[in-house]
Amino acid sequence: MKKIIAIIGICTLMYSCNLAQQVVSAYQLTQCKYDYHSISGLSLAGINMQNISSLSSLNPLNLATLTAAFATKDGSLPLNFVLNLDVSNPGTQAAILNGLGYILEIDGHEMTTGTLNQKLQVDGGQKAVLPIQMSFDLKKALSGESLTSIKDLAFNFAGIGNKSSDVTIRLKPSITVGNQVINSPDYIPVSFKLNNK
Repeated sequence: MKKIIAIIGICTLMYSCNLAQQVVSAYQLTQCKYDYHSISGLSLAGINMQNISSLSSLNPLNLATLTAAFATKDGSLPLNFVLNLDVSNPGTQAAILNGLGYILEIDGHEMTTGTLNQKLQVDGGQKAVLPIQMSFDLKKALSGESLTSIKDLAFNFAGIGNKSSDVTIRLKPSITVGNQVINSPDYIPVSFKLNNK
């Protein structure tokens, strides 16, 4: 009987310690610093723009595809990329992210919202990269804007425009404590400027 009580006591203690560890990890997550790292895999209207330094470096077929995409406000203009964020943990305890919700704004326009179900652990004093896959239709997101505004924003974001774009992503991290998913009460804003290459 004493053995059973001891085993139950050890199991309870281990569960309590595990729960306490999850709570500490949740708190540490709110103390992390989130910064822009890079954009990868960027494509516009199905064209890989990752290593394009100017419109003149596009092949004629891709240039014709882009020209047709900007010729009318009808149709779609898909923009796809991975936004990579640095997550720095200044504390000594690990911070564990189980997922997050996000809102992306470019030049004051809300582009897309979504959720990411991905676990990320950042040990104390360490930094990790959090990749967030983005995909949305620029023409739909900017339905009230002129074709020139849509084109300018697309090219600025791709790094081949004449200006820069102000980007803000609002993050709402979530963690799991026990079997319960807990969302951060507030969005954490991460703002940065994408400059011409």
